[in-house]
Amino acid sequence: MAKILLILSILLSVENIFIKGYEDDTKYLQTLLDGKSVVEFPLNKTFKIKGTLYLRDGHKLIGNHITIIQTLAGKPIFDCVGKKNISISGFNLRGYGNDYSPTSSSLSVGIYCFGAENMIIKENNFYNFSYSPVSGLRKVKNILFENNYCEGIGLNDPKYYQKDVTGITLGGDGIRIINNKITNSSQGIMIAEGSNNIVIKENQIYNLPLEHGIYVDASCSDIIIENNKITNVKGSGIKIQNRNKKIPGISKNILVKNNTISDTGIGDGILINNSEGNEVYAEEVLITGNILKNIGQDGINIRYSKVAKVSENQILNAKRSGIYLKENYDLTVYKNTVQDIQQNGIFDEGSGSNINIDSNVITNVGLEGNDKNGLSSGIFVQGGSNREIVNNYIKGDPKYTQYSLYIPDGDQKTISIKNNKFIGARDFGARFSDKKVKFKEFTGNQFGSKLSGSKTFNQP
Repeated sequence: MAKILLILSILLSVENIFIKGYEDDTKYLQTLLDGKSVVEFPLNKTFKIKGTLYLRDGHKLIGNHITIIQTLAGKPIFDCVGKKNISISGFNLRGYGNDYSPTSSSLSVGIYCFGAENMIIKENNFYNFSYSPVSGLRKVKNILFENNYCEGIGLNDPKYYQKDVTGITLGGDGIRIINNKITNSSQGIMIAEGSNNIVIKENQIYNLPLEHGIYVDASCSDIIIENNKITNVKGSGIKIQNRNKKIPGISKNILVKNNTISDTGIGDGILINNSEGNEVYAEEVLITGNILKNIGQDGINIRYSKVAKVSENQILNAKRSGIYLKENYDLTVYKNTVQDIQQNGIFDEGSGSNINIDSNVITNVGLEGNDKNGLSSGIFVQGGSNREIVNNYIKGDPKYTQYSLYIPDGDQKTISIKNNKFIGARDFGARFSDKKVKFKEFTGNQFGSKLSGSKTFNQP
């Protein structure tokens, strides 16, 4: 009996060795790739690899829904580094999934395309990559990423802050990311600093447990972010960083249009952000037609800009301000709808100049009930100069909204306030500096007739 068991054990061991020998299809697939430029794979097959498949210039890969599973940690499935004129479509690519390392140079990716040029990646499904389904962090040129599905690893390693897990990471010139679905990664779309000519449109980004829906790093220009749907992300829906000490240049020509963003946990809806000082400003920024709901901080937060416009956005239910402004020059805030806001409808820090707040409809603000430092006002201008506040309609909640308009300081002789309607405030319709300096213009404003908000305080 013992001899029989020994023989069976040996046979099983030999069988396991035999089976394992066929679990690595790297050489077989590489042979297919080396044979010709247009490679059509067998329909619906599944392959496992323990290496990387290397592509060459002109490769066109037609996946036919095959599945390729990476079984070795820290290895990309396809390597296209420095290659040109490549097309990859119709694959199911699955990563190792448990090989996260806290570095942006990680190779735990589906398609590694650093420096690739004229590349199309479309109609693929990506699962379980610990860095990114596609990584071309630098020097890509003319790349299209379209109609793909990307599902990340979530937060599967508590010893790391897994911020580098993305739906796609690219950097370079001529990047188009269109009509993809991205979920369960730390952040959705990541554009590296110094990139140009970027189109991000019609993507669905949802259920991100750590950071932002779309993140564009510093010194990027000619950006269109349009018609994306972003929901249930922990950070900001869209964040554009416009300052980096290491990368020269400015962020310029930025359009953020017709996006729908909801349920940001602790982030803003849309953030144009300089967090490293006031030496660099984003220039020529347009934020228009966006719908923002259930926002964890400010609906729209724009800081350090020159020649910008925030227009015709709907901001519904934000935990801080509807629109937050800091250090902007030549900025127009026009025809936005701001409703159900915990603090200010519009909060202007008072820095910068030539700011026009025109024709906005602001209702039901100050719901947090925090009167300290003016944080329950419809429009709060902390100070500054050269402001126009015209044609706005502000209806507060008399239980919570302390002032419809509050300007505690600033150069009032350079500020115009005209043709606004202020109603529903608890204390005063408008409150101004106790210095009682005359405004440049204060005409045509209407105040509620029955509430205490019908009055002004410190009107010069």
